[in-house]
Formats: sequence, structure tokens, C-alpha cells
Amino acid sequence: MEDIYKDIRPYTDAEVAQALPKLAQSKLIAAAGRALYADKPKDYLPQLVASCRTTEEFQAKVISEVLLRDLEMTHSSLSYSGLEWFKQSDGSIGNFVLISTHRDIVLDPALVQLALFLNNIPTTEIAAGDNLLDNEEIAVAMRANRMIKVVRSDNPRVVYDTSRQLSAYIRDKVTKGGRSVWIAQRGGRTKNGRDCTEQGLLKMLDMSGTGSFYENFSQLKLMPVTISYEYETCGALKALELFTKEQQGFYRKHPGEDINSMVQGFIQRKGHVHVDFAQPLTAEELLRADSGQRNEKFRILANILDSRLSKSYRLWPANYAAADILRGGDEFLEEGYYTLADKESLIHRLRKESDGMPDEIYTRMLQLYAAHIV
Repeated sequence: MEDIYKDIRPYTDAEVAQALPKLAQSKLIAAAGRALYADKPKDYLPQLVASCRTTEEFQAKVISEVLLRDLEMTHSSLSYSGLEWFKQSDGSIGNFVLISTHRDIVLDPALVQLALFLNNIPTTEIAAGDNLLDNEEIAVAMRANRMIKVVRSDNPRVVYDTSRQLSAYIRDKVTKGGRSVWIAQRGGRTKNGRDCTEQGLLKMLDMSGTGSFYENFSQLKLMPVTISYEYETCGALKALELFTKEQQGFYRKHPGEDINSMVQGFIQRKGHVHVDFAQPLTAEELLRADSGQRNEKFRILANILDSRLSKSYRLWPANYAAADILRGGDEFLEEGYYTLADKESLIHRLRKESDGMPDEIYTRMLQLYAAHIV
């Protein structure tokens, strides 16, 4: 039988068993081992990777272990809510398309997977851009960790053809393949703190449907997922990219920039992080979107998702402190949302992150933190 999704699907267990022994000998695994396991023998992580023969093993023995170690080193806590929405009326675990906010390249889907893994809920497949696969070692690790390749291109024909393929794969996986799929609400991380769902994403998901708008999205069972970081990962880099684009009219990534962002996001302090799995979109919400004209349907659906995601966003003291700094007041301080120590800590953090950059970057970072308030 022809493997029509071979170019974009994750590795099979047979492919995992073949790829991981080679990955275990790579510079990537050696570097990760030195950074995370200084208290263990230098071959600890390589041996762990080499011992895995299936995706389940790789996620249980390596990915979860690495994430838990990173939590110890860079997080104050990880909390989550809404996992009950995965359980069906008959007690089984349902499959959904998880539409997620996007603040960090690796951690967004990784923390979702960890929350599921720790609660004995099957992990999802992860849709991620092929720009992350330029590094062969990272590509192997991600495909062994259930990554679906999203092809990026400036060619309209390539975009159309690959979007149809991706749409069909996601629909088959959720409706027939017995697994949920995680996908970010937009291509590229949110740079200004406004978590907005791209209509193009929804149009891509609809491409593989054969019924009405309502029927197509009912099949996919869209579940909004909000990830709230106390401290924004790569905040200065995001602000600089946005500032440069506004000043020059464009922003061109440097070679290796995505890899650097992946590493920085992993090693930076994140503070508290909360993952909220919200109630899947209801029939009433889908019918409301379906009441619009063709393109209007997607705009309404995007607005519904954005409203749900915004309501689920957890605000931390740093968010309120940033809002007061921008306003030049103490409203939230007086109401007890943060302390002077929280404010001083945020200022110190943002000044240090933006050191050597234009003064505007500090202000942009404050705006990033305060986006859900002001």
C-alpha cells in the first residue's frame, strides 16, 4: 500500500529503531547531556536514547525525562487544567485538533505533551514548520517525537498542494488514526502578545472536508489550548524582530536563528507556566460561524477561538507590573496583583535581556507582557 504521507508524517516505530542509535552518537545529544546531566556519567543521555526502539519508549524514557529535568532547572512550576475534556461519555479518551497559542518554538508543544504524558493521556502528533528541520539531528529527534512536517514555501502552487496533503493527514489522523494533533494558531510565534488565530490555518483544515463547513469542523473537534508563561521566552528577540520589521518593512532571519531561539527558549528561566485545555468548540459555536458567508465563516471561527484562548490566559504578577509601568501608575500594585519586588524583578530582567539593543526594545517587551491587559 502506498505511503501517501511519507514525506510529512512522523517516523514509524521501525524507523525510530533505525534512527535513534545514530542520533545517540550526535553532537546534539552530547551537548544536551552535558547541559542537563552534569551530575551523571557523560554517556547517560546517549545511552538512554540508544536504548529506545519505539516512539512510546523515546517519549517515556527520553523526552519526558529531559523535560522534567528542564522543569527543575528553569521553571518554578508547571500546572494544567481542563484535562477532563479528553474523556468521552463512555470513559474512552477522544481525539481532537488542539489549536494552541504560540509563544515558544519547542516548549509550547513539549509542555502540552508532558501534561498529557503525566496524566496517562495519549500524546498528540505535533504539526511544525519545516524550517525547524534544517538541522538533520533535530529533524530526527522531532520526527521520532511524532512531528508532522508543515511545508513552508513562497510558491503558491506548492503551498496549495502541501496544504491539501497536510489537511487530509490531520483529518485522517483525528477521525481514523486514533490520535490527537497539536497545531499552533499561527505560523511563527506571537511577537506582540496578541494571540490571534490565522484564518489561513482554518482554511487549510477545511480543505480536506467533504461536507458542510459545520460538518467539516465538527469532525475535527477543535480544542483551544492556552500556554501562559510567567516570563516570556526569547522576549527581547521577539521585540527586536517586530521593531526591525516596522522600521525596515521586512525582517530577514539569520542562518541558525530558529535553532538559537529553540535553545534560548529551553535554557531561559520561565518561572510559572500554566497549560489550559479548554472545552472543545460546541455545536452552537460552529453553527454561529457557519451562518456567515464563505470567508466570513473563517473570520467568525477565528474570533471564537481567540476569545476562548484569551479567557483561558493566566496572568502573572509580571503581566500586571508591566501594565502599570506602561501606564505610569500603581493601579494593580494597590489592588494587590503584584509587589514592588515583582516590579523590580521584571525591570531588572527586561533591562538585562535587552542590553545592547535599541531603547525601544525594552518598551516593546513591556507591551508584550501587558498585551492581555492594556
